[in-house]
Amino acid sequence: MMQRRALLALMTLPASLAACAGLPGMEAAGTPVAPLLGTGFAALHADGAWGAGAVLGSAVAVAPGRVACTTHALPRGADFVWLRRGDGAPARRVPVLARSPRMDLSILGDEAGLLVPADPCGAEVITGDAVWAAGMPGIGPGVATGTVEIPDAILPRFGRGFTARMPALMGYSGGPVVGNDGRLKGLVAAVPDEGGSSALALLAGMDLGGLAAGRGRRVFALSIHEVMEEVGRMGLA
Repeated sequence: MMQRRALLALMTLPASLAACAGLPGMEAAGTPVAPLLGTGFAALHADGAWGAGAVLGSAVAVAPGRVACTTHALPRGADFVWLRRGDGAPARRVPVLARSPRMDLSILGDEAGLLVPADPCGAEVITGDAVWAAGMPGIGPGVATGTVEIPDAILPRFGRGFTARMPALMGYSGGPVVGNDGRLKGLVAAVPDEGGSSALALLAGMDLGGLAAGRGRRVFALSIHEVMEEVGRMGLA
């Protein structure tokens, strides 16, 4: 295995990636993330009326009946949320099964099988790997591509994973990060270098910092291997 590479210090408060609006569309066609969008990817809502409430972020099925999202995207104390699959299928109300005490991860139940679990990547994340991410931005692209920068990093309060340079926006939080083969490498979690951008985005109603940063933005993703280990520790495997 590659030697553990880095401990990513939290220099400023991470900007969470939550927002409102539409599903990733035809922009995903031909990219490695496209097959996942209609099967294992979902928009995360506080209520079931599509368009009536803000989109909280994104979610990905990681095992049968188990859907992963970031805890910071969930309403505090919520026992249920709504998922709308990436192909636009009707939203479904699902329970919040558990919130991890160790990382920014929550697991939702999907006993009805709305989503098909994504295939996890078996290979290690390596510097320079090409990656694609998908999410639910209010304004801007719903699919982003970039390259891995730090393959093994710890972001305090968020967990262990890796960083990549890519134009991910608000609403990508909890969304998939995949490699060339379309297999899941991780979940988008935070923008560790942009402490003020989340407040500005809430005021403006859009992720102005992300739209301006383009490919130069550093994005932290939770490792899918760490996610699955935590699912097991929580007794939900």
